[in-house]
Amino acid sequence: MIFIFGVVSLGNRVLRTGSVCCGRRPPSRRLNGLKKKPYRKLVYWLTEKEVSGLRWSLKDRDIRLKDAKGIVCAPLDPLNKIACVPPEVWNATCARQGSWYRNSPKNGLTLIVSTFELEGFESRKEAVLTESDFIPPRWATPEEKESMVADPVFSEKMPGEWTRIEETEKRIYLRWARRLGSEVEGYDFLYLSHTANHANFVVPRFFVEDETGIVPYSIDRSAHLCSCCVELFQVLGYPYQRKFVAPCPGATIFARLPQDRYLLVSKT
Repeated sequence: MIFIFGVVSLGNRVLRTGSVCCGRRPPSRRLNGLKKKPYRKLVYWLTEKEVSGLRWSLKDRDIRLKDAKGIVCAPLDPLNKIACVPPEVWNATCARQGSWYRNSPKNGLTLIVSTFELEGFESRKEAVLTESDFIPPRWATPEEKESMVADPVFSEKMPGEWTRIEETEKRIYLRWARRLGSEVEGYDFLYLSHTANHANFVVPRFFVEDETGIVPYSIDRSAHLCSCCVELFQVLGYPYQRKFVAPCPGATIFARLPQDRYLLVSKT
């Protein structure tokens, strides 16, 4: 059980908290009657040349470096030992969401998600992902989300492509939200939630605090989120030592992550 004495920003007010943020511990997950290993993924960003060297070194150890096809979040699946996400995958199924990658310092680099340390690439490791029992002090209200989206610092960083949503995509996200238990009626609510959640990792207003400083967290339930990959893979929110990120519907469907179960993203 971890006690985090921190702060939560409520509009222009900051409240100090001293609550148990990891109080409820769900049952251990089991597979075929055996207890599964704790979830742990390591995030690396490599150049094309570095990926080629890594691929050969893994081949010598009889380890296959899988290439993600179409979706960025597949390497998060607990069963994937190590996977590679080339730059072009960010232009595929989730091309609009990939605009955050294309407008970031990571653009052109290849993502590697591994369950084990990559010897010789220590300086390229960006984060460690572990399953947490984090319970957010509270989620953002619609009014707070509106304010977060309107923040000029965030607005300047938001890619124009992010705002251009096709009708088919709107229907898909509404269907996914309902699949995860939401009763949302219109896409406008989801778009506001998606955008404000990203804003919270650019200009944090909802966070707790620990010895590393402020720790931003996802501001809504999984059903109302989108493209959690950009926070998990350090495209957004990378200045912070730690983050609590809830999986979006895509990550729950394509990578089998438990909905509403926050992952701790740590630089150490």
